[in-house]
Parts: sequence; structure tokens; C-alpha cells
Amino acid sequence: MKHTDNEESSPQDGQKPCEIEFSVIDVDFGCGELLNPRKTGTLIYRDSIEMGLLTLIPLQPGNLVKFNHEGMSRLGIVMWSVESSNSYRIQLRFV
Repeated sequence: MKHTDNEESSPQDGQKPCEIEFSVIDVDFGCGELLNPRKTGTLIYRDSIEMGLLTLIPLQPGNLVKFNHEGMSRLGIVMWSVESSNSYRIQLRFV
């Protein structure tokens, strides 16, 4: 099976980059409340374990994020975040 450039950006499901909604969850005090209203980012890849996201929100490693995509709600933990020009590239691992 040949891989195209589009497939490399989303190795498991062949999706093209798309917008998703997410919220950061406050786990510091054990309350599990949302810290902020829904934010958006661009999903750049996803597989069964993790996903990559571009966003304007400066997320930090360890942040717990709830996101909605294609009718599903999932949780992820920020593994790393890199600032580039006017956005952040985020790596999330599903929990």
C-alpha cells in the first residue's frame, strides 16, 4: 500500500487536517471542572494512541484536555508543546 503526503499527516485514518473543539480540565484540585470555554484547534494527525494539534492556546505538558471530534468525546494529556510563530503544536496522548 502506497502512502501519500496526506496519509503521512494522519497515518491511521487518512484524515486531512480539520478543526476540532476542546476544553482544558482542571485536575489540580480534583474537581475535574473545565478551566475555560471551548477552544478550537486544527487536528493534524491522529492514530489510536495519540494526536497532533495546532492551536493558538498555550497548553503545557500535563494539561488534561477534553475534545470532541466526529461525534466522539475523548480525553488526552498534553505530552509536549512547541511554540511556532503565532501558534502551538501540541502532542496529546489519549487517556
